[in-house]
Amino acid sequence: MSPRTLTLQNQIRSTTSGIEYDDTLSLPLAESLVNEAFLTDPTQVSGTLVMDLNFLRTAIRDIKGDTPLYNWYDPADTTPGLITLSGARAEISNLQTFVGSDGDGDTTPDYTSLCFISQNDPLETAISTLDFQLCVATGTIQAANEVQKRVLIRTGGTVTANTTINIDTPGAGWTVFGDDILLTSSGVFVEASKVYTNGFLQLLGPDDAANNDVYRVAANYDIAFEYKISKNDVIQIYKFPSSP
Repeated sequence: MSPRTLTLQNQIRSTTSGIEYDDTLSLPLAESLVNEAFLTDPTQVSGTLVMDLNFLRTAIRDIKGDTPLYNWYDPADTTPGLITLSGARAEISNLQTFVGSDGDGDTTPDYTSLCFISQNDPLETAISTLDFQLCVATGTIQAANEVQKRVLIRTGGTVTANTTINIDTPGAGWTVFGDDILLTSSGVFVEASKVYTNGFLQLLGPDDAANNDVYRVAANYDIAFEYKISKNDVIQIYKFPSSP
């Protein structure tokens, strides 16, 4: 007797077997060879009509849903906890309108302004790019190719030579405006900065031992001049982008 005949006999016998329903079966196994291997199945369920019905029952429950908020069950009357197919369609349409989508076939955004973003950029990319440019515009961060400028005007008395001046918060007797310049090292100060006093370019030094016009002190914001700074002197500090 062929395996197919044995399988058919087993399916007929199973119609009155009394085996309970099982809602945990995986639907893809319904077409598997396992479904015809009842002779090696100790439960004698494989290849039976009960097993096939259980596959169908599991699939229908997955489609209909048990008690989830959203499923594909579309009742004629409103049922608490369920959403109809028409309701789901309305929600999808609302989302498309919210993000500016042209419809179901629209896969990428279309922008009317392309100053900083590129056409069809995902919303996440576009918003991140615009946020960065807003930070640059408000001075929160510095753009990679932006020159920073700090201006200090002495409004108090004379500052003696080699006195440390904090260009971020110099204290009383100073008016300060411009960018927040961070002098992270002597190399950055000497190689990527320029300092003018009353319009005259100063010679920069890494420390006081260089005996140049102005030098960096230990802290990130501190500099000192080899000469005195008088009332109404204007100090301009520029920091240029680092070389790539």
